[in-house]
Amino acid sequence: MKKSSVFSVLLIAVLIFNGAAAVSAQAAAAKQVPYIGVSIFDFTNTFVGYIRNGVNYYMNEKYPSLKFMMVNGENVQATQTERIDTMISRGVNILAVNPVDTSACDTIVAKAKQAGLPIVFFNRKPTTEVLNSYDKCWYVGLDALYQGQLEGEMVADAWKKDSKKFDTNRDGVLQYVLMTGTPGHSDATDRANGFYAGIKASGMAAEQIATQPANWNTAKAVETMNSWIGKFGEKIEMVVCSNDAMALGAVEALKANGLITAKKAIPVIGVNALPETSELIKSGVMLGSILTSTYDTARAVIDICMNVVNGRAPDANLEWKMIDKIVKIPEKKITLENVHEAIAGYKLAK
Repeated sequence: MKKSSVFSVLLIAVLIFNGAAAVSAQAAAAKQVPYIGVSIFDFTNTFVGYIRNGVNYYMNEKYPSLKFMMVNGENVQATQTERIDTMISRGVNILAVNPVDTSACDTIVAKAKQAGLPIVFFNRKPTTEVLNSYDKCWYVGLDALYQGQLEGEMVADAWKKDSKKFDTNRDGVLQYVLMTGTPGHSDATDRANGFYAGIKASGMAAEQIATQPANWNTAKAVETMNSWIGKFGEKIEMVVCSNDAMALGAVEALKANGLITAKKAIPVIGVNALPETSELIKSGVMLGSILTSTYDTARAVIDICMNVVNGRAPDANLEWKMIDKIVKIPEKKITLENVHEAIAGYKLAK
């Protein structure tokens, strides 16, 4: 064979090889386009709705080419689990999950692990054991115990500032009712325990005359508050709620029973500092709430997901510190003096 012919054959072989390599590289790159599967425990939940909106806004702003699938758990764990299976079958390469029931997180992790997928839980925290059971598992969210503690501090601060305003029977003791979240839910337990710790640490005299779960739900809170009003009436000097959805229900019931008017109001506090409650704080109907930024939560979740799918450390260039696989979004007491901060914090999550 002539040298020129040999050269031609070799050249063609090189071109074919390079072409095949290029096609293979393009295919690999296509497979690496981030595809995030996001599962929300319930699209109708107001607070988590703001996180969901924040996720949508942030992804469109910072990662416009990002592909994602978002599913509704409808507050039913079996439904959420089934839809997580669907996302896995459709080829997502990382999961971001806001669990319906934290006791099911081990099952969700097992599914992610079997599929070889990293997973970021948010808003509702799995146990430390579950987080540590898989090296590709992280959590972004709040510190429920600390939120409860801040509620206790808020009550104590108000009492110290002007106890006569709240001590309507002049016995030197604050009589309050506590509305908690879903029984068995870790956040419900932690917020209640944190509140008790905050009150105890303050040294103030306080008496809990009733406590009952209202399952994070406004309608259930209306029902619960109506029952308490029937039993205790104006003996109730303050209403403490473990989230704002329940606080809104408590306010509705108090107004309907003439216990919140233009001239008087039994103070109510909550957690989340939603725009709806911020308006009530501005008008003096609510004493305050605890803010955890929904937009910062959304940003942290997506930034961790993008780090992981691109082969970086999960906390690479992260704005918040990650400790033991957990990113805690800072909380803040919101009262009339700083309610504008809560209002501003929700603008990007609408």
